[in-house]
Amino acid sequence: MRIVVRLVFAVVAGLLFLVFNLESSNAQSPPSVGLKPSSGPAGSSFTIYWNGFYTCRIINFFWDGAPLTSQVAPKVSDQIPASVPATAKPGPHTVTATCTSQKETASGTFTVTGVTTTTPVTPTTTPPGSKPTAPVTVPTRPGVTTTPTTTTPPTTTTTPPPSTTDTPPPTSTTSTEPGPNDLVLDRPSVQPGDKLSATGKGCDPWHAVTLTSDGDEVGTAMADSAGEFTAPVEFTRIEAGRHTVVADCGIRLTGAVDQVVTSSSGGHTGTLVVLVFFVLAGITVLRFP
Repeated sequence: MRIVVRLVFAVVAGLLFLVFNLESSNAQSPPSVGLKPSSGPAGSSFTIYWNGFYTCRIINFFWDGAPLTSQVAPKVSDQIPASVPATAKPGPHTVTATCTSQKETASGTFTVTGVTTTTPVTPTTTPPGSKPTAPVTVPTRPGVTTTPTTTTPPTTTTTPPPSTTDTPPPTSTTSTEPGPNDLVLDRPSVQPGDKLSATGKGCDPWHAVTLTSDGDEVGTAMADSAGEFTAPVEFTRIEAGRHTVVADCGIRLTGAVDQVVTSSSGGHTGTLVVLVFFVLAGITVLRFP
């Protein structure tokens, strides 16, 4: 009897061992995708390895969502050659394997290699005494030529001395083109109340512009993306003579303008006093013959 019991126990234990091994052998690993090599330049070749596609008969492969290649009736695990698109940009890209039933999918990452070159930009020359600016490095763009900027001394204009009559003083003109570090004023001389405008270029893009004259702030502006600006100038003091206007915008731009103060009351006042004197003298003669 004991022998029969031991025999039955051995048979049951053997069956349990076979069932456990069968279930372990039938366990399925999840789908996976491997790339070799996993990096290279655009247009290069690589191999896609896959495993764990148990129910698929057609696997479609995609590069960043765009069709790349496909495999008909694949094995559970296999490999297939592929090529990097010629238009692929440097950086990581996703290679995806998808079963036609859309139930099994896996992906891997391919890094496209490439080199981006930059060209240093020649800094703008600044006049003596100004704060130099550091060179700026920008990406090279085809069809764009960088021209170095040179400094031209400010243009000097000559204005006649202030007039004591009602006739406006003559304005002088010059045919010299302003240099890149000149502050261009729209008139060479102004009288109290006249409007004056200053224009400059060569500033740092989007840099605040402060205009000063004899230590006083006479205007402000903001340079645009090309480093150019236009600002009104208002003097806080009225003093006859030449005044230098300086614009600080990462570089220093200078220009000059003459303030003209006219007077027309002196001659008329003397004439009026003499006229009043003779009128009073005539009245006295009439009243006392």
